Formats: sequence, C-alpha cells, structure tokens
Amino acid sequence: MATNILSNDESPRTLRQIVQKKFLDEVIGVSEQWKVLVVDDFSTVVISSALTMFDIMERRITTVESLKLNRRPFPDMEVIYFITPSIQSVKSLVNDFNDPRKPRYGPVHVIFTDTIPQNVMTIIQSNGNLVQRIKTFKEIYLDFQTTESNVYTLDLKDTLSKLYGSLTDPSYPQLIGNRLANICITLNEHPLIRYQQSCSYSKIIAVTLHEKLTQFKKLNPSFWYNGDDTHHDRERSTFLILDRSFDPLSPLMHEYTYQSMVNDLLKVENNIIKYKTQNNNNKIEDKESLLNDNDELWTELKYEHIAKVIEIIKNRMSDIINNNKNAVLTKKSDSEVTITAMAAAVKQLPEYQQTMNRLGQHVAIAQQCMDAFSSLGLMEISQIEQTISTRYDEDGKEVKNNKLLQLVIDLLSSRSLTNDQKIRLLAIYILSQRNASNEEKRQLYIAAGLSDNGNIQQVLLNFERLLVNSSNNPIKSTNSTTSNSIFSLFRKNPVKHDPTPEGEYADTRHVPLVKILTEQLITNELAVDQYPYINNTNINNNKIAKSVRKVGNHSRWDNNNKNDIQFD
Repeated sequence: MATNILSNDESPRTLRQIVQKKFLDEVIGVSEQWKVLVVDDFSTVVISSALTMFDIMERRITTVESLKLNRRPFPDMEVIYFITPSIQSVKSLVNDFNDPRKPRYGPVHVIFTDTIPQNVMTIIQSNGNLVQRIKTFKEIYLDFQTTESNVYTLDLKDTLSKLYGSLTDPSYPQLIGNRLANICITLNEHPLIRYQQSCSYSKIIAVTLHEKLTQFKKLNPSFWYNGDDTHHDRERSTFLILDRSFDPLSPLMHEYTYQSMVNDLLKVENNIIKYKTQNNNNKIEDKESLLNDNDELWTELKYEHIAKVIEIIKNRMSDIINNNKNAVLTKKSDSEVTITAMAAAVKQLPEYQQTMNRLGQHVAIAQQCMDAFSSLGLMEISQIEQTISTRYDEDGKEVKNNKLLQLVIDLLSSRSLTNDQKIRLLAIYILSQRNASNEEKRQLYIAAGLSDNGNIQQVLLNFERLLVNSSNNPIKSTNSTTSNSIFSLFRKNPVKHDPTPEGEYADTRHVPLVKILTEQLITNELAVDQYPYINNTNINNNKIAKSVRKVGNHSRWDNNNKNDIQFD
C-alpha cells in the first residue's frame, strides 16, 4: 500500500512529508535513469518509517538490495547507495568495486545519512575504481525515524544503560546531540535551545546540538531557518531538552488513551496488530491490521480516551443503522444494545461494507483492550495509581501518608496481581513518594512477597537513581461539575478531584510533567534558572515556573463484570 505522497506542487506540512520529499528528491531524484537502490540495516529503518516499497519502486528503482547480502551484479546500471557513514558499511561499498574488471554496478551515487568522518573518507579514497565511478557524493542528515506524522524517534535502545548503567558511554550524549541537530536541519530549524539544569547530560546534548547547527550554518551559507530575516511565516522555534529523570513516573502509569492501551495491553509488532473478528457467516476469523497514518480512523481516535473511542464508534454505527431502513436490529433498550450487536447489523448492509471494515477492525481492537483491562483487574490498580500520583482520591479528598501506604499494601497483598504488576505499582509508589522511608519500603516488599528477591529490589533502586531534586507542589483540588451517565463501563458521576485538562475522566487526573512544562514554555513561564538557554544569553525571564493547568469537567470509570462493551 502506498503512503500519501505529496504532488510536486504541494508543500510538505508534517515531519513525515518533509522526510518523504527529502528522500525522494535528494536520494532517488539524483538520477532519472533506471537504477538499483542499496541500503544498510539502519538506513532501511529510516526509509521504511516514512515510505513504502511501492513509493520507492515507482520512481525508476528496479530493485532494492541489502548492502550486507551477496547481490546480483548490474554492471551497466546506475546504483544509489543510501547508507550510514560507518566503517562497516563503507567497507562493503568499497568491496563492490575491488575488481576493476568486474564492478558490481555502473555509475555510482553515494548518499550518507550523516556527516562522513575522515577515517571513513580515507577508505573510500583508497579505491580508485570506485572514485572514478562516483557521480553523486553527499550527506543528507536523515538518521531518525518518523513514527507518526509529527513524531520522531532516534531509536537508541540502550540509552538508559549507557547514561545511567555501571559502564556508561561518555560519547553517548554527543551522539544524541548530533542526531537532534540532523532533525533540525531537515526541518529548517535553528532553534533557541533550553535544557534541564539538574541533569549534566542535558547540557552536553544541548551544547552539541548548538555547536553542530552553528557549524552547519557556517559551512552552508544558503541554509535558511524558520524565523530568520527572510522567513517570517513562523517564529524561531525553541528546543527543550529533558532527561527521563525529570519525570520517571509517567511512563509507568496505566494510560487510557486508545493508542496507549493498545500498546500496553495487546501485542503490537512493527505497528501490526492481530485480532479476532466475526465474519458475515458468524465465524471467528484471525485478522491483522497496520496501525499507521494510512488508517484515518486510527489517526482520529488514537489519542482519545478509550471510553470516547467506543462512544464515537457506537454513534457512527447508530447513524448508519438509523438512516437505513434495511438495517436489522432487534429493538432493545439503549443499555442492552452492545457495539457487537450493532456491528452485526451493519454487516447486513452491503453498501456500507467498506465503512464497516474500517469500523469493524477498531470494534475488535477496542474490545480486546477492554477484555485485557478486565481480566488483568486494572480498574482497581489504575485507581490506586492515580491516588498515589496525585495524593487525592477520585472524590477530591487528600489521602494522608499512612492511608496511602495501607492502600498500596492491601493491593500488593492481593493474589491476583502478577509480579510485573507488583513491580510497576511499587515503582510508582517509590517514585512519587520520594520521602518514603526504608521501613515503608520493607513493608511494601513483604506485602508483595518480594522481600527476599534481591534482583527486583535492585530494579526498584535503579528507578530511584533517576530521581532529581525537585519539588512538585500539588494543585488544590476543585469541584467538577456533575454529568449524566454515558455508558456502563465508564460512568460520569458527580466527583471531586484535582482537575486536569486531559479529559473528562477522574482516572486520568495524573498529568505528565512534560505537558505542564510545555504549557509553561508556550506562555513564557518556564523558569530560566531551572531550564536555561544555551545559545541566547540576552533572554530576560526570571519568572518562577508555575502550573498552567485549567479546570475541566471529569468523570471516572465504574467497574462492571460484563466483558462486552455496552452503552447506556
């Protein structure tokens, strides 16, 4: 399946579109002839995060080959090498042209994902047969993945151990800084750079980012950036660099947005999820779906609370059924109409098959999320997590230390919790209650049955190593308004709790600190002493950081023994 590639006269609007255009123009576009594309493992991942094989092959690419494999020679055909500037990849490139009588390809275009080190350049220069064939030789600064339209990852899986492990890698912060600079170059950004003062790594990354961008601009005078003297459509951006130590708690909390639940509770590999669904003959089928930006419904729903996702799907099915006289649906009260029954009714309408296929897969996936949520007993666990994090219960009442400790002990003592759930809950408690005594921890370990497990206790101690000296003042709780019930699993009841703008649900009253910091950055309220600038000493902003949370209406989820998704 092809991605939504822009036409030549369209301007890219998202990060992924910018990457697509850059790759197609500056890599594939170096030659109008039929050609071979050769990639290494890393560049393969970079390309596949933004483009499909179809997108590439329709641009006069005869075949895409892996650099590490023994490839069929095409001595009369042009070749594009899109590879990393590593010694291993460059040696493989050079080996293709060691024999002047039997070169593997004809004219050569070499395009690197990043800056070429001198030692790598020397290897290339040593092969005269290769050098005389090179028609294009350049760096394009694409060494990151676009996981969503405007989301990227550096895919550095060992970062935690290399920064905080027993054997740290001193060069790792510079690697991160260089990768971030390449993203800025791709986006035509030369941002103001701010960093987390309490983390030494953040400053090293910030300095590296600043130095590479400054050097790049010096060597490339034609480079422009948003907010410069000639580009006024957007202001100059600000890059805020944070280390995980600023908020190690949030990744451990159970989230209820659709995307979070899918990735936390279901098996997803390379954005592919397998699920079961009922066909028109009422037989169960195994299917799989690719959850990416080509799925418009996924793109629309993935950041929504799971309760709202189910409500949206239910309403769309209701519209189809109510507007079609041929829909067969036994008349029941609203509380008895399940989303599964509605899906079955819509399946009988052939003119809505395409719509139903899109809705149907998300009915099945949402149902699997709720089945897992119920079977794992996450209702009680998530309610306790929210109370631990905010120190307020769902009614807005402050929970004192002793009561909070007892709530966690009682839950850890439950036989229904798995070891993984216990470790996650313990980590949440230890990270949020930073003054927890050794005696409190001992009681928690005993309740969890982990008092003799030194390995797990070491894991929890490692979490504590991420903590920084900071104080998070809880915001006073405010009464929320009363709402009528929507459906049985997720009820809107009169509740009092610490208000957040995250949604309508009290179970989502925890706010990740990155959201608060971002809001403060936007409103120019982020404290300069805690998050200083690296490249603008004239900024005069000594305001104390304060929360910009707003009051909103919220509701909570209610437990229900039924596994099927119902509405009332």
